[in-house]
Formats: sequence, structure tokens, C-alpha cells
Amino acid sequence: MNLDVIMWPDSPWPVMRQEWRRAEELGLGRGWLYDHLNLDGRPVWHEAYTTLAAVAAATSRIGVGTMVTAPNFRHPVTSAKAALSLDALSEGRFVLGIGAGGPGGDSGAFGGAPLTRAERTARFAEWAELTDLLLTRAETDRTGRYFAAHRVALGGGTPRRPPLAVAATGRRGMEVAARLADLWITQDVGQDPAVYAGTPHAEVRRQLALLDEVCAEQGRDPGTLPRLAVLGYGGERPLASIEAFRDCLGRYGQLGVTTLAVLWPRGDEARGRLAVLEQAAAECLGH
Repeated sequence: MNLDVIMWPDSPWPVMRQEWRRAEELGLGRGWLYDHLNLDGRPVWHEAYTTLAAVAAATSRIGVGTMVTAPNFRHPVTSAKAALSLDALSEGRFVLGIGAGGPGGDSGAFGGAPLTRAERTARFAEWAELTDLLLTRAETDRTGRYFAAHRVALGGGTPRRPPLAVAATGRRGMEVAARLADLWITQDVGQDPAVYAGTPHAEVRRQLALLDEVCAEQGRDPGTLPRLAVLGYGGERPLASIEAFRDCLGRYGQLGVTTLAVLWPRGDEARGRLAVLEQAAAECLGH
């Protein structure tokens, strides 16, 4: 099982640099950064791609990725260009994490009428396809319902595109993942029994079964699509204790999850949770 971490762009750069270097020292595989304009009204919230460029320069081994870039305020052309640059600056350590995006501050930042969930899903499918073309072709010329790229040459395809990680919980998004993704992403969701069968674990199990089904429909071997679960944002608390982490590791590993990503400790219990993360990394990664 791989162990990743979700980092936070909400501190002065010297603090963030220290946290990323500590994550690298622990041997964590990849640090992911939320790609939002802001989150919960934090007074400091640095832009994701700029921050990851600084992280790439300040580290040498840990992977970096967006969690996740979405069409709410990102265009395929500028997103693909930033991804190609980060892939080069990090010397191949960057993964472009993408998702449909939800309602809220990000989606309303540019104005316009709110989109339905079906419209957001359709927009994401178009966004993802165009982004992949921009990353893999020397020149792209395409016009769609939501986005266009007119004879755009970004340097895609030489020598390769950065890996794509697709966050998807429903069939339409999973179809995009089956076609394009090098990694599938989900997270521990809420515990509404009417929706999630009682636990985040049960919901992830449902999603994994659906993902296998969709991959088969798309002609892809499900075993070729690694799976990442973010734990700690929803119902799971993997850093509450080392026993809690071991429990999550075992339960999600049995489901076929290949990478767990936990939240870098913040708040009043940060010191204790960091100690758990240190022990978890030592046990999980064999350090």
C-alpha cells in the first residue's frame, strides 16, 4: 500500500516548505494540494500551481499533484500548459489530478447561471478530453460546447504527458477515468445511511464495484487502474491513533485501494496526529 498526504496552502511559505520537506523525510509518496480559489474563508490560501512549482524546487523526491483541478475556474489550455511546466520543473514528479468540480465559490467566481450536476459532468468530460489532447499532441484544434482550443501548440506529447488522476464517484466520471486516467481518486464520504449505506467504507466499496464495471464496459482491464482513497476529510479518522490507521489500512487494502492519502495534521491535535503519521509511514513504507 502506498501512503500519500494532502498538504495545505494556507501558511507562510517558510512554514509550508518545512512541512513539505518533513513529508519528504517521512518517505511519503506524494503530496497533493487542493486546487481551490479559497477554502472555508481562510485568510491565506495560495494558488495551487504556483505553490507546487515552489515545492518542486524545494524538494527532490516527493511527488506533487493537484487535488483536484476542475473546470470551475480552469481552462484546458492554461491547465495543460501549467501541467507540462510542472512536469518539467519537478523532473517527472507531477500528477495532474482532475475532477468535475462542485457548486460553491469556485463555480460562481466567473458569474453565469449555475450548472446542474449533469451539466457539470458533461462539461468535465469535454474538459478532460481536451486537456488530454493538449498534453499528448503537438497541436490541437477543437471546439466543443464548453471549451475551445484553436491551433494551440503547448509542447504536448514531447517527451510525454504527465500522468492524469481522475476523481470520480459516479458512472459518467468513471467513464472518463477508464478512458484517460493513470489513477482513480475518491474520498471518505459522509455517513448518511440513506445515501452511503452507513459508512464511508461501504460507499467506497460500492464505488469500486462500479469502477470495475465501467472499466469492463470501456474495454479496460480494471487491474490496470490504481485507486487512491483520501481519508480524514469525511468520515474516517486514520490519524486518531496508530490503531485507527492500521484499521483503515487493512479495510481499504482489502477493497483493492492501492494508495491511502491522509490529511497533513492541522489544529489543536496536530502534534499527536503527526506522531501517528510518522509511525504509520515507518510501518507502511518500511522506513
